[in-house]
Amino acid sequence: MNTFTPRLLSALLVASSALALGACNTQESAEETQQDVAEAQAEGQQEVAEQAADAAEVAAEGQQDIAKSDDAAEAREAQADAIEDNADAGQDVSEAKAKADYEVAKQKCEALPSAEQSACKDQAEAAYDAAKAQAERSKEQKDAVAERVRQ
Repeated sequence: MNTFTPRLLSALLVASSALALGACNTQESAEETQQDVAEAQAEGQQEVAEQAADAAEVAAEGQQDIAKSDDAAEAREAQADAIEDNADAGQDVSEAKAKADYEVAKQKCEALPSAEQSACKDQAEAAYDAAKAQAERSKEQKDAVAERVRQ
């Protein structure tokens, strides 16, 4: 005999979903938040360091390409390429920093009362979006410089 009817199963699913969603915005203890923030900071610092190392490598490669140039036109092209590559790498570093800051901010929001967490997380997301947009604008400006160098 089947003890789970569709109606009972539906009720159990709704109840478990409600419990799961209700737990999403519960206020964490200060100790738990501190641990989560420290973890997010460490992960963020590692990612930023990796992106910065990649950016340094890109910059060194660009300088080597410029130094290997045979004539002024080739040097100008190599310099423009280096500017673009550095712009891409710089954007990656900036976005990694923004993401790290965002993750830390989200963890700090967990320490707030549940009624304040949503607004806090929205504010953190807005700051993240603004930082990404600034990184994109900076890249576009550097790309424009590269185009001027090519001319």
